[in-house]
Amino acid sequence: MYENDFTLSKMFAAYKRPLQFSGRSTRTELVGYIITFWLITTLFGWLSIGLGAAGVGILSFEPQPFMTIDIFNLLVWLPFPSLAVRRFHDQGKAGWWATPLILLTILSWAGAESLLNQPVRIALTSLYTVALVLLFWKPTEGENRYGLDPRLDTEDAVDTSDYVGPLRPL
Repeated sequence: MYENDFTLSKMFAAYKRPLQFSGRSTRTELVGYIITFWLITTLFGWLSIGLGAAGVGILSFEPQPFMTIDIFNLLVWLPFPSLAVRRFHDQGKAGWWATPLILLTILSWAGAESLLNQPVRIALTSLYTVALVLLFWKPTEGENRYGLDPRLDTEDAVDTSDYVGPLRPL
C-alpha cells in the first residue's frame, strides 16, 4: 500500500540526507523541498531587505550583503543535486539526467547566461524546463535497480538486505 500523507517531516526529508546520491526519492519529497526552499529564501530575503532599509548592522544595499544572500541560497540549495539524482533513480533513469538542472543553475548564479546570445539562452532554458518537468515524471512501480519503492508504507516494506536480484511474489 502506498503512502498518501504529506507531513512536516516529508517537507524536510531532502535536508535529512543532503549528500546521499543513492536510493530513491518521492515526488512528495521534491514538492516539500521546493516549498521549504521557497519559504526559507523568501523569508531571508525579506529580512535582509528590511534590515538593510532600516540601516541595521552590516545588512545594507551594498554588494556584500547580497553576496551573503547568494551564499545562503547556495547552502539552502545544496540538497537539490542529490534529490534530483534520487528522483531520476525513482524513475529507473541514471542520475546523470540531473546534470542539466545542476549545471544550468550554477551557470545562472555565476551570471554566465549574460555572456550567451539569445538562441543559446532559449535552448538552455528549454533544456532546463524539460529536465525540471522530468523530475515530476511518474516513478517506476515497486523495486527497480536503485532500490525499493519509497512510496511503500514501512510496515509493507520487505527486508531485502541479504537478497540480490528483483523481488518476485511467492
